[in-house]
Amino acid sequence: MLLELIVAVVVLSVALLALMAGYDSAFLSLHKAAQKSSAATLAQNQLELYSALSYSAIGLDTTTLSSVKANDSMYTSDEAALGNAASATDHTISGCGTSTQCLPVQTLTGSDHKAYRVETFVRDISGIAFSGRSERVVTVLVRDPSATGTSEVTRMSAAYDAGPS
Repeated sequence: MLLELIVAVVVLSVALLALMAGYDSAFLSLHKAAQKSSAATLAQNQLELYSALSYSAIGLDTTTLSSVKANDSMYTSDEAALGNAASATDHTISGCGTSTQCLPVQTLTGSDHKAYRVETFVRDISGIAFSGRSERVVTVLVRDPSATGTSEVTRMSAAYDAGPS
């Protein structure tokens, strides 16, 4: 009878440990999903700022972008990784200022009350595919600064065309 009791306790312990491992995995999955949702909302909000502007007003502040490129190696390497470097040029606006759509790097708080690094790239891409016209591409990259290596959480892009001249 004592032996049966010990076997039953061992079997129940193994089952409970398996359930606990499942809860831990579920918790991590929910945390990642919440993080991705918050980051996607931040990126979408940033892109919506540009959708409300005229084509000529879409750009980053010239002075701020120069300063960031000179002092922020992460921004510079992220821009290099965007691709189309040969046919892409940064689009800047002199005196754009410090409004949200003018800043290349910001720290914003997501809906989960955590801080995220939001990088914005505004580039004009031209070439044969665009029939000689430039297409202004805005890419927003959101990173979790609390993670080791400040891992990328999400990336979104939107393209804008000046329309026929």
